[in-house]
Amino acid sequence: MAEKSMIEWTESTWNPVTGCTKVSSGCDHCYAERFSERFRGVSGHPFEVGFDLTLRPERLAQPMSWKRPRLIFVNSMSDLFHKDIPTEYIDKVFDTMETAHWHTYQVLTKRSSLMRSFINARYTKRPAPPHIWLGVSVENASALIRIEHLRQSNSRTKFVSFEPLLGPVADADLTQINWVIAGGESGPKARPVEAEWLRDLRDICVHRGVAFFFKQWGGKTPKAKGNVLDGRRWMQYPRYGHDSSSTNSIAGAPSQEMLDGVMEVGLWAREKLEYLRKYLHAYTTILHKKVHEIDNLKGYFYVDAFAGPGMLQIRKRKSISSEQLWLLELSEYAMSDSTDVQQYISGSPRIALELRRPFTDYVFVEIDSEKIHELKKLKDEFKNLPARIHIRQQECEVYLRNLLDRCKGQWNQWRGIVFLDPFGMQVPWELISMIGTTHSIEVVINFPVGMAINRLLKKSGDFSKSERSKLDLYFGTDQWFELLYRQEQNLFGSNVSKISQAGDVLVAWYCERLEEVFGHVSPPREIQTPDGTPLYYLIWAGPNETGAKIATDVLRQGTREVGPALFD
Repeated sequence: MAEKSMIEWTESTWNPVTGCTKVSSGCDHCYAERFSERFRGVSGHPFEVGFDLTLRPERLAQPMSWKRPRLIFVNSMSDLFHKDIPTEYIDKVFDTMETAHWHTYQVLTKRSSLMRSFINARYTKRPAPPHIWLGVSVENASALIRIEHLRQSNSRTKFVSFEPLLGPVADADLTQINWVIAGGESGPKARPVEAEWLRDLRDICVHRGVAFFFKQWGGKTPKAKGNVLDGRRWMQYPRYGHDSSSTNSIAGAPSQEMLDGVMEVGLWAREKLEYLRKYLHAYTTILHKKVHEIDNLKGYFYVDAFAGPGMLQIRKRKSISSEQLWLLELSEYAMSDSTDVQQYISGSPRIALELRRPFTDYVFVEIDSEKIHELKKLKDEFKNLPARIHIRQQECEVYLRNLLDRCKGQWNQWRGIVFLDPFGMQVPWELISMIGTTHSIEVVINFPVGMAINRLLKKSGDFSKSERSKLDLYFGTDQWFELLYRQEQNLFGSNVSKISQAGDVLVAWYCERLEEVFGHVSPPREIQTPDGTPLYYLIWAGPNETGAKIATDVLRQGTREVGPALFD
């Protein structure tokens, strides 16, 4: 079993069988055959017999020794429903998948009728478990019958891989299908894919609400031409554990109703939200496994303290002047009916709801009535999710103080994440410190150095009483002044001025204080505009060392050193 797969839509591979035989044109340039045959005759090599069909019983128990839950592609080097594989052996593979139920398995076949017969015989009175996804591979219109066989199987989560896509499939019926993967062929003899074939598939998915994952254009190598279709990457997954009778897309294929009243955000928002998605995925994956190991645990929650709606628009901007920078906190969330917006992304509430393994509880806090209306529509859209969804029209600080007071003395029974993504400096240090004292809650914080704080930190150090008071409240102390300002002598006397690299010093100091309160903190991840203007930092803080390691791994790409040796 490969711990890390290079296949974009999975995490790992497990091959209790290797080798196969060709059944249709999609097999002509099989990557698995090409790889295996390189080692035919090499004594002692796993592929000593090349691509000949080979049962690997010594691998049957492998997923049970893999303790961290993950997404596993079953038989990436074969087809589990090959006619020469005994039914008794396939049953053993499914026995393992049912026993090691903390993983999610992706079983893909071109032998769709044999798959249907096996599934309907094994699961006669109930559908296949939701953590076992059944899929068929379809390369062109002549193979569309495989989708009908899949639909007739007694499985909950159904997916179709249109890879390599070798012809138009505009007539594909995706009723009851939960997920579509599409891509062009790769390798030395790769056959080209037409953009219209992919657009037809994408449009069918958008219309039916099916999750759409565009893997690649293909070419000599898988990444030769990238995976951008019409200006965006489509990398959606089906909702974990959903019934196959419902459609269940994940992010990025919005219906017109979803787009009504959508908010406009800068390009940088996508980067921020992608970091959030990755961490939430890791968090719920771990909690999904450990939930029964924690005494008296009632659940694990996600609080989005400045929620906004479910969908966002990415708007192209030519440039941003320094004078306009402080307005970004408002313009980033301004409602827009502009017609030149071309890209849509999921907002933080939708990202959290679309996780393959959801939280037990969600709380979306928002003060704006229009956004509350959009959140209620989002809640209705996810009404079948096995979780409690709460919407609170309150100020962030009011809600969080009430929550902390209400659950006082009960925090050993809960775990949670609070996402603090304010427009400016709305979250005072006292509130953050109170969250840290629970020793159960992690926070992901937008620290708005470029967007809000620098606007108040004057070069001269000449502050009014109200200006000082606002900064003191935000930082919970007046030490920021001593940290950032120095008195200097010159020919004309003395004056107070802000130090160079004040932003780096400030964020390093803020992280030190977070670590004192929470126990662990990640290196800060600077988010910039496309032209390199600093906006804010994303920072994780929490009581758990494992969480810190994961957050650091998620945020570290591109992170530059800040502050005086804080992160050496």
